[in-house]
Amino acid sequence: MLRYYLMRHGETTWNAKDVFQGKQDTPLSEKGLLQAELTANLASRIGKARIWCSPLKRALQTAKLLAERGGYEILTEKGLMEIDHGKWERLHVEEVKRLYPDSFEMWHKEPDKVVMPDGESLRDVQERALRVLTKIRQSGEEQAIIMTHDAVIKCLLCHWLDLPLSKYWCFKFSNCSVSIVEEDDKGKAVILLLDDVCHLEQGWTWPEQKSV
Repeated sequence: MLRYYLMRHGETTWNAKDVFQGKQDTPLSEKGLLQAELTANLASRIGKARIWCSPLKRALQTAKLLAERGGYEILTEKGLMEIDHGKWERLHVEEVKRLYPDSFEMWHKEPDKVVMPDGESLRDVQERALRVLTKIRQSGEEQAIIMTHDAVIKCLLCHWLDLPLSKYWCFKFSNCSVSIVEEDDKGKAVILLLDDVCHLEQGWTWPEQKSV
């Protein structure tokens, strides 16, 4: 059984401003650095693993703090980079709506049918991310931390749950969230945790157990 810890990078200023980042190499914001520091505390709970990381700065900054805390090796993989938004990158959401109204509407209704102008499709993202999973399986590890981006996590979850990429918007992943997936040697997966942010100060507050 192979356990994956899927982590999204900390917040960037572009995340906060609703600007399309894609493959632009944006750093973490002050809030994102704090989120990454809090996420690093999970090292003691994860134990032995390696970090398979997107080479983009925002992912590497998040990964390095975790690696320092847990003594993890970081392996960078281009297949874990964020979706290439092409001409949408550097534009605010409202600018994209105005300049590319038809494709923007389709992106939110039928995301699997969109190829970003001069960029990628969700199928492109899923295929390259799955090639990284193959490398992880071949490494013989029992646990792997995948530090990556929103679109990559969603595409991987669609694969594990045998969902079409048209279901892309069924998921939402917060900055520095953790999801856990276990996969057997036949590729059958069990989802143990999704979008958990309990380790962050603004995380979920679980209700107290009621006495009988």
